[in-house]
Amino acid sequence: MSDKRSHRRHMGSEDAYLELTLDSGQSGYIQKVIACETVDLSEKGIKLYMSEPLKKGTITDILVEIAGEKGRFFLTAEVKWIEPSGDDGWFFAGFEIYDAENTDFNGWCAMVSQRNER
Repeated sequence: MSDKRSHRRHMGSEDAYLELTLDSGQSGYIQKVIACETVDLSEKGIKLYMSEPLKKGTITDILVEIAGEKGRFFLTAEVKWIEPSGDDGWFFAGFEIYDAENTDFNGWCAMVSQRNER
C-alpha cells in the first residue's frame, strides 16, 4: 500500500469512542457507542483499532481522549478504509477528520501541531 498521507502521523494508543446513529427499522433510530483505540493520528486523519466493522463512507462522531492533553476532542470523521486486523473480530480503520461545526477540529489541529514541534 502506498503512503498517501499529507500530514505527519503520531503513533500511540489512546482511548477513542465512535458514536453512531443507526436505523433500526420500524422502531426508528438508535445510538450506539463503540470503544476503540488509536493507532496513529494526524491533523486530518486517525487510524483506529476497533471491534466492529463500519462501511466505507460512514460519517461518524469520534471522541478522543489523549493522555497528557487537556480535555477531550469531539470530532467528525469519515471512514476511508477498513480491513481485518488479524485478530479475530477486530479491525483497523482509517478516518478522514473534517472541519465541521460544533467540533474541536481547531483544538485538535493545534494539539497535533504542538506534538510535531516536540
